[in-house]
Amino acid sequence: MELSQLVAQYRADADDLVAPYLSSTVLVRGWINEAEEEAAVRGRLLFESSNADICQIVVDAAAVTAGTRVYTLHESVFHITRAVFIPDGSTTEHELHLTDRAEQDRAYPGWRSRVDIPRQAIQDDTKLELGCKPSVAGVIHIECYRTPLVLIEDSATETPEIHRSHHRHLIQRGLHRAYSRPGSELDDPSRAAREEALVTEHFGIRPNAQNRRNLEANRQHHNRAW
Repeated sequence: MELSQLVAQYRADADDLVAPYLSSTVLVRGWINEAEEEAAVRGRLLFESSNADICQIVVDAAAVTAGTRVYTLHESVFHITRAVFIPDGSTTEHELHLTDRAEQDRAYPGWRSRVDIPRQAIQDDTKLELGCKPSVAGVIHIECYRTPLVLIEDSATETPEIHRSHHRHLIQRGLHRAYSRPGSELDDPSRAAREEALVTEHFGIRPNAQNRRNLEANRQHHNRAW
């Protein structure tokens, strides 16, 4: 569905058809964008493995000289499924086993100061930390789940990035937000809860920050030789 169709369907469902509207188009548009990001995170709908802006992190000579272990992830990345390190001038992929600091401390004491070809990595909220200081320049390539790259706001003909089979449920999330505005004419906690239940039924529960930390900590660990 195009943005104009999503907004029109929201207005029909909310019985908010006559200007001046109870919820402005700017608000409804924002709720739809928020809903798409929610959907992408809850349902892991957008998998990325080829976009170089997202999937490639350069470890250049300056980073090697500085002993840099921590690199910034693209802002859309929220869960890495696979990571490899490819040294410059080589086609060999060194798999980066995704782990956590507790496991690194247990299995590889002194890893923070060690210099070698990296073979472990830790995903934080916005960073990727290598399991050693890289000894050579190269490229980190990741595969990941991400959020939408562009807000649908510049044109009424723009469409969400997620598949159109999910679009109807973006409107339900918008209705939840509309019915959750205290003091507004649409304020209705029971209807807000009902719409949110429908969203959750379709996309699942959004993992909170603690859930995500636990998920990262519970990745399968591999003890490999350096």
